[in-house]
Amino acid sequence: MVEIRDMRSPDVDAALRIRLEWLSAQFDVTETTELVRASFARYPGNEAAPALVAADGDQIVGYLLCALTTHPTAIGTVAEIDELCVTKSYRRRGIGRRMVETIRQRLQHSVDDLTAIQARTDRADKPAQAFLDAMGFEQSTLEFTDYLE
Repeated sequence: MVEIRDMRSPDVDAALRIRLEWLSAQFDVTETTELVRASFARYPGNEAAPALVAADGDQIVGYLLCALTTHPTAIGTVAEIDELCVTKSYRRRGIGRRMVETIRQRLQHSVDDLTAIQARTDRADKPAQAFLDAMGFEQSTLEFTDYLE
C-alpha cells in the first residue's frame, strides 16, 4: 500500500530522481541537478512550503511540492502546487489524486486564511489539464510569460 506522508530530508534525492526521470524525456538535465537539489532541499520541514511524498515501503514513488504565498493587495493566503509527479510505473493508480486531496485537507486545517489552492501546467499537457479538472480545479487565468534569455 502506498503511503502519503510529509517529505523528509532523506527523501529529497529520491524525489529528485523522479523529477529528472520525467524531465530527461524532454530536456538535457545534466547541468541542472545541483540547482534543483538545492531547490528541493528547502521543502522538508518548511511550513511555508509543504511537501508530500508517496512511499511504497522504503521506495519514494511520487512527490508534491507546494508554496504558500500572500499577495500585498489581496486578502488571505494562496497555496500554489509547484510540482506533482509520480514515477511512470506507478501512474494511474490514484496516487496523484491522494496527494492533492491530502495537501488540500492539511492546508484547510492548518492555514486559517487560506483562500485558494492553485496549480499550473503547460498548455500542451492535456493529461495534466484533465487531471486538474477532475480534481475540481477551475481554469481561471491566462498567464503570459516573457522569457528573458
